[in-house]
Amino acid sequence: MVAERTRSRPLPGTQHFINPKRIPADEDFVALSGFGSLVRWLAVAAAIASMFLAVYLIFDGASGIGSGTVHRLFDLATNPVIGLLIGIVATATIQSSTTVTALTVAAVGTGSLQVAVALPIILGANVGTTLTSLIVSFGFVGSRARFQRAFSAASLHAAFNVVFVVIAFGLEMLFHPLRRLAELVSSSVLGDGPADTPTGDIILEAISPIIDTVGIRGWLGELLGPRGASVVAIALGALVIVVAVRVISRQLAVLTAATTRTLLERSSGASDALGLLSGALITMAVSSSSVTVSSLLPFAATKSLRYREVLPVILGANVGTTLTAPLTALAVPGSMGSIAVQAALIHVAFNVISALLVLLIPPLRALILWMGQVSGRVAARGYTLAAGVIAASYLILPLAVILGYTLVT
Repeated sequence: MVAERTRSRPLPGTQHFINPKRIPADEDFVALSGFGSLVRWLAVAAAIASMFLAVYLIFDGASGIGSGTVHRLFDLATNPVIGLLIGIVATATIQSSTTVTALTVAAVGTGSLQVAVALPIILGANVGTTLTSLIVSFGFVGSRARFQRAFSAASLHAAFNVVFVVIAFGLEMLFHPLRRLAELVSSSVLGDGPADTPTGDIILEAISPIIDTVGIRGWLGELLGPRGASVVAIALGALVIVVAVRVISRQLAVLTAATTRTLLERSSGASDALGLLSGALITMAVSSSSVTVSSLLPFAATKSLRYREVLPVILGANVGTTLTAPLTALAVPGSMGSIAVQAALIHVAFNVISALLVLLIPPLRALILWMGQVSGRVAARGYTLAAGVIAASYLILPLAVILGYTLVT
């Protein structure tokens, strides 16, 4: 409904026509019409379908290049430390652990990556995704006290993931608990040994005509030749996944804006379990843990929420962000489907188990809270220094190590 400029009705974006008061951006929500909501839901459905199509484009390109060439492309990640750093840098660069994890699971589904090689990349993605909320906290630099509280809240996300990634990485190198758990769950659901995933076969039947028309045996092959078409198909598939995840995230953020804010306000601080549940549901709704964690920062900056109330929601966000990986794995057809499911389950198992451990073990929770608060106090002493440390930790140092390793090998 269009607001009329009359004395009996307030102007859009104001609360009173005589003494207008602007509504803060984080409190101003657009009331969508039924048609508007339908269009956005259709966009979400189209993005999901595009993501499935992109997975099969990657498969098509990988088959055209040949397994030997594709394996050489991932040789760098066979070193677990380098794989971990690749996950950090890739996620920090594109600002989406969901995308990096989905691409990694898709690579496992093509046979290009073994589960053991994919695991460090997935763990690294968990660290890389914490950069977003740290960057958002710099929006509070106008007030040193608010910046300190916002940065501390954002640091809870970073501290939690760094601590548990270090622990999980060490344990995995020694005893492989995540891989064994993923294999156990996968075999329980899909049976022993390589097995077809029925969902993947159904999707394959629906999408095959499109892939045959567009892929290396279709338009791309005719225009670029087999080798060029294979490279372009892989690159195009990766690009479509990136765009699809962004579209899903943005559309769901609008569709669920008022609901997620209400859920966040009512559940935060009520109980740890409810906070974790709300964080998971909100993240599943907006398809981005970074959005959920960043939305907490204004509450922390204004002391509306205490750090111990923020932490369970962050834990839930880490659980909620695992939804896309199994979705991608279920799209993988044939015998590689169960292997892709194992890679996806590693992501789920790591985030669920680590979140539960923090909730159930008070010393672990105290450690995360202490690390977050110390980070906030240190960052508040110098904005430039804080920004430099962040850039070095997420990009400069990891890239330097990767480059050095490449030159040596």
